[in-house]
Amino acid sequence: MSSRSPRELELEIQNELDPFFYPRSVAMIGASQNPLKPNGIPLYLMSMFGYQGNLYPVNPKYERVGGLKCYPTILDIEEPLDLAIIGVAADRTMEILEECARKRVKAVIIFTSGFAEVNEEGRKNQAEMKRLAENSGMRILGPNCLGILNYYNGNMASFFYNQERADLVHPEQLSFITQSGGLGAIIYQMVIQMSIGFNYFVSTGNEADISFAEVLSYLAGRDEVSIVAGYMEGLQGDGKLFIEACRRALEQEKLVTVLKVGRTGSGAMAAASHTGALVGEDRVYDGVFKQFGVPRADDVEQMNALIALHATGRLPVGKRMAVITISGGGGVVVADKCPHYGLEVVGLAEETQAALRTFFPAYGAVANPVDLTSQIFFDNELFERALHLVMKDPEIDVAGFFYNFEMPDPEASKKIIKVYNETDKPLIIFTWPTGQDYAVEAKNELIQAGVPVIEHIPSGLWAISSLADWVKKAGKPLSSPGPVSPGGEKASALLSRHLLETGGALTEWRSKEILKHYSIPVTREVLVGSADEAAAAAKAIGFPVALKIMSPQLLHKSDFGGVVLNLQEEEEVRDAYEELIKRGMQLKPEARIEGILVQEMLDPGLEVIVGLKKDPVFGPAIAVGLGGVFVEVFADLATRVAPLSVENAGEMLDELKGKALLDGVRGRAPRDREALVNIIMKISRLAVDLEDYIEELDINPLVVYEEGKGAVAADALIKGTVTR
Repeated sequence: MSSRSPRELELEIQNELDPFFYPRSVAMIGASQNPLKPNGIPLYLMSMFGYQGNLYPVNPKYERVGGLKCYPTILDIEEPLDLAIIGVAADRTMEILEECARKRVKAVIIFTSGFAEVNEEGRKNQAEMKRLAENSGMRILGPNCLGILNYYNGNMASFFYNQERADLVHPEQLSFITQSGGLGAIIYQMVIQMSIGFNYFVSTGNEADISFAEVLSYLAGRDEVSIVAGYMEGLQGDGKLFIEACRRALEQEKLVTVLKVGRTGSGAMAAASHTGALVGEDRVYDGVFKQFGVPRADDVEQMNALIALHATGRLPVGKRMAVITISGGGGVVVADKCPHYGLEVVGLAEETQAALRTFFPAYGAVANPVDLTSQIFFDNELFERALHLVMKDPEIDVAGFFYNFEMPDPEASKKIIKVYNETDKPLIIFTWPTGQDYAVEAKNELIQAGVPVIEHIPSGLWAISSLADWVKKAGKPLSSPGPVSPGGEKASALLSRHLLETGGALTEWRSKEILKHYSIPVTREVLVGSADEAAAAAKAIGFPVALKIMSPQLLHKSDFGGVVLNLQEEEEVRDAYEELIKRGMQLKPEARIEGILVQEMLDPGLEVIVGLKKDPVFGPAIAVGLGGVFVEVFADLATRVAPLSVENAGEMLDELKGKALLDGVRGRAPRDREALVNIIMKISRLAVDLEDYIEELDINPLVVYEEGKGAVAADALIKGTVTR
């Protein structure tokens, strides 16, 4: 993939996946005469949805299936085939796949399960599928998948039974990708109940060949697609393709949102650095989603709420929230949760409050939340007038109406619809599930009028906030890496040599030599080989100084007393030198000691960690956090993937829980944020230039001084891959 430009790769994927979505001919292998069986449903659905291409049932047991001629094998079909669907037992699947390859079928969907998800034999067969796809050029979706639904052309290459819906308010709205067939089908049914239709539905199954990222790339590249949602368990190593698809979608104002599970799953833990230990798999996914404008849902309710709001076409331009309620308690529930999702419950304009007071009861609240009180039982016009005024208020971007559908007011829905149609701001109705007939009818009336109804308040608030964040990013070009930095080639050669000499782990001294090539400020220091040299170096640097033992086998210096601080005179330096050498040899006699590092003592400042870890899916991930020696205790890190933009670096700092320490707190001066961002950007450039070599890099601590006084790397560690 690396030899092709993103545009070339996009076009290649479009060409290779087109036969899955827009086939001119389809063979159903293992076709059943029972339209309720998985291998009988596709032909039945294609007839129902009006697929106009050629259909070929394949099964040696039948002469006809569904009124169509049935063929003994796929090789007996004379016409060329774009798509074949395999619905036979697992032990016959490879034989059938090979026949498809001989037939030169362009695309194959495998419904059958019993492969990598069950046992070693299944894993071997699935690996063979992948090899067959690579060698033949035939693309494979699955195995163990539901297949594909395309509502534009009636291509129902799936055994997910669904029916035509002519009453959808938002037809052909949502493109959906799922790595779980069963959960994907449940989400489908929930979305349809919101009167939102699909244009494409794709189940990727075990992903022996075609991946989630490839499907996303295909869908994001289609003009008719405006939103792609997905259920994801993990990517198959093609994280950069996923990033490129998300980048392109964001720039073209196409919303991508995912329900990514596995927040608590552990990634590979590297012991060599704080960054390696802390930047696990899920933290990198989270950083990628934030970086490329992908709202990450924690559950189905959140994702569905986001889909419902996006379907209306009314996107919040900000997070100033109005809360209207028929219950004081309900208003408090909504308002109380708004700050948790970054929403601001602002005071309404004085003009709005004055107008509300003219018809509100004396005990009604008009500031925000706006409490309609029980007076609505006696004044049917109250909430329509109140809603209208609130929605016109210039201080708010979006409004949520907490309403009880079990109040038997047959005109309530019509009043809400009337106000909704008179404003262009987002208005969400918050309620809860109900079984009362008239309540269900009222809710459905609103939904059919295009008004979003959310039955889980936290999910709705998350969706509002996430959509507002997305609006800020959408349509703006994202930065791409510039040319290799001037020091990049020299740093690459030097790092390669260091890695060969040390076996993969660089001491602080060697690591800082790499940082210097990127103009990253480091402490003044000298590597020495004797006590006299140490004393001379200390005198040249200026007291006080620190001494540190340098050995690739003794990287965690502080853990065993390999660092001596605040040495004030030459004799102390000589004694410390001898003591460090002694400690190192006693702890690990086989250790190769490169020397002792004599280093200036830095003035106190804010200690920050900046590092990177090479993620197996997305490549170099940059981490920034606060804490110094306590970083693993607080785990206050923000993560993004290289290359970063200046905006990305700023977002990372704003994301930290300890951000107030950077901004200045309790009378302390603000830290030099500009210098910190500059260093983060240099690490990003380093990560791109040296991606083939570096596994982990850790600057801890990076001491950040007051505004205008810069930042200095006090310690550093690089772990890399030895190449010969």
